[in-house]
Amino acid sequence: MTKPTLTSRQQEIYDFLREKIVTRGYGPTVREIGTQFEIKSPNGVMCHLKALEKKGMISRESHMSRAIQLSNPPHPLTELPFAGQLTIGEVFPAGNPEDRLDFSGLFSSTDHCCLRIRGTGLQEDHIVEGDTLVLHRQPTFRDGDLAVVVYEDGSTGVKRLYQESHRIRLESARKTDAPQFVNRIVVIGIVVGVIRQY
Repeated sequence: MTKPTLTSRQQEIYDFLREKIVTRGYGPTVREIGTQFEIKSPNGVMCHLKALEKKGMISRESHMSRAIQLSNPPHPLTELPFAGQLTIGEVFPAGNPEDRLDFSGLFSSTDHCCLRIRGTGLQEDHIVEGDTLVLHRQPTFRDGDLAVVVYEDGSTGVKRLYQESHRIRLESARKTDAPQFVNRIVVIGIVVGVIRQY
């Protein structure tokens, strides 16, 4: 199927729609489009939207102000180019430009969620304030798993868990903290990834 030909203004408006839908999850209003492109009349905006709809680029729900959908929405980017393994002090690796590192495993399951960390209690696990933990939501754990847990008083923690004969040992990231021992614990999820943005 050949791509429909758009005028330069239609292409600009389509790119604006696409950017808003991709970055914030929903399309702009007619007023936002008019403001962005200095189109004073809502009818002028509607003419462009109708043209894009007629050319099969978008679809619209007539009774909803933000219900503009892309006919061919972009797939979420879950891969990045893999440039190779870097050894400090050595020559920068000459990676294969075709190699990709796939992060879709962090985002492909409905059992995953994320939490942003506040405070400094996990620094010795190299997790700092502002980092985002990716969790696999599950009530079970294996020895050594880093888990988000809820105590009997309702407070939360991020601990390494170990099953002992009749109790569970919780170890803090701070090596100076003594282990805690409980008979039972509510596990919210196991940490499967840490995302840090500088």
